[in-house]
Amino acid sequence: MAFKLGSESRDFKNSGNTKIFKKKLGDGVMGEANADGSIYVDVSVPKEMVEYVATHEMQHQTDMKIGKTTYDDNAVYHMGQVWPRGNGYITNPHTGKKYQEGSDELPWENNKI
Repeated sequence: MAFKLGSESRDFKNSGNTKIFKKKLGDGVMGEANADGSIYVDVSVPKEMVEYVATHEMQHQTDMKIGKTTYDDNAVYHMGQVWPRGNGYITNPHTGKKYQEGSDELPWENNKI
């Protein structure tokens, strides 16, 4: 996959034309996959890591396109389960345990690249 820095902005496109933008994200957040098909990569991510982060977020994009996982402001919907979200945390609907968004312990975050 090739990533190119836009001439007038801090945006990238991969070979599949996914728009990838460099943006200041929350503390500890390296990337975000958006429901509109775009991806944000934090401005602090080193150049050599951008492709890795973008590839991880592209898997989330694929999951959204096939209906495996989606989200809104109130919850993440993963494989028929509703995981409530708020204040930067996602709650396991079975145990009530809260996880910080992006945690490797969330089922849609593990098994990515």
